[in-house]
Amino acid sequence: MTAVHGEEKAARTLETDLGRPALCTWSMARLVSALLAASIALVPAEPGPLRGVPLTGPTRLRLLVASDPPLLLDVDKGRVTPVRGLDVRGHPVLSVLAVGKDAVVWLDRRRRTSGIARAEIYVVRRGGSSATRIASGWDIAAARDGGGVWVKSYAGPRQCVLREVGLDGRARRGARPLPCSTRLLSVPGAGGLLAQGSSLVDPRTGRTVLHTGGVWAIAGRFALGRAASPLPLWLTDLRSGMRRRLRWPSTIRFADEAAVQPTGRLIAVDFADPAYGGGGTQVTDTWLLDPASGRFQHLPDMPAAVALKFTSMSWTSDGRVVWLARTGGRDVIAVWRPGQRRIAVRRVRLPARNSGSDSFVVWAA
Repeated sequence: MTAVHGEEKAARTLETDLGRPALCTWSMARLVSALLAASIALVPAEPGPLRGVPLTGPTRLRLLVASDPPLLLDVDKGRVTPVRGLDVRGHPVLSVLAVGKDAVVWLDRRRRTSGIARAEIYVVRRGGSSATRIASGWDIAAARDGGGVWVKSYAGPRQCVLREVGLDGRARRGARPLPCSTRLLSVPGAGGLLAQGSSLVDPRTGRTVLHTGGVWAIAGRFALGRAASPLPLWLTDLRSGMRRRLRWPSTIRFADEAAVQPTGRLIAVDFADPAYGGGGTQVTDTWLLDPASGRFQHLPDMPAAVALKFTSMSWTSDGRVVWLARTGGRDVIAVWRPGQRRIAVRRVRLPARNSGSDSFVVWAA
């Protein structure tokens, strides 16, 4: 006798003994059970760790990883080398930023001189393992040509200055007054831009790039933007000024980071949820946007469960997307080139990343 037939027989017995209401109660119970099963089936399965396929063979990748002190990771050899030349006593907040072919380290000790916070800025040359101090200031962003950095500094009550410093520590453009309310932003694909009200301004020319805020990334002639709330996304043609709304591609409703391909043709965009389904799982979901067409492509092996505070991505100069991630309780390097069917993943062993930043700079030989 099947379970269903058994239930029907029991119902008929109850109906005979107790009357019609018993059958109604039994039918309602079955209906509730069916609805509950259907609702459970509609809940998406929780993503698992980022696994992909094994990353084999030489990668020719070298990473500068934010930590106290910063670390240089040779992916192929698995060798980790601390960067020399930095005083990281006191556990400062430390992040790294690609500038042209090199990198800078931004170190904030939370220490105040005359009541004013200052951060230390160092350069780490590609192929090197030592850091050299070049400047100090409040905020920093890469110059678009890769030859230096823009630095915003405090000069006095309600007075700030902006200057451009070369990677050799010499001034490229002298300090000029800047309202302290003006923010210096580091925009993927565009380097440093000034946010003045709702406009974005090129600090080198003073030209207004865009008359609206919320820019996520700039790829060539296109600016990708997002609203303060999870929706919507929009794309602006910087030449014509035409703006169009984009569909939100992911089931994850929160935007995280964007990285622009060095050629400016594609944008890798990441969506993230720090509490997937209201639980304790953190999830990342990466898509590839072609801004010329406005079309998104979902990357393979996504979404994936990761520790968001220890996960970020970047493009290599030869067109690969690279993630340094913590997933499944371990650190991994993941690599994907547009067109490949799977993400390739390799476990790496790193000291604790304790600088308060998930940033890294990737160099490809």
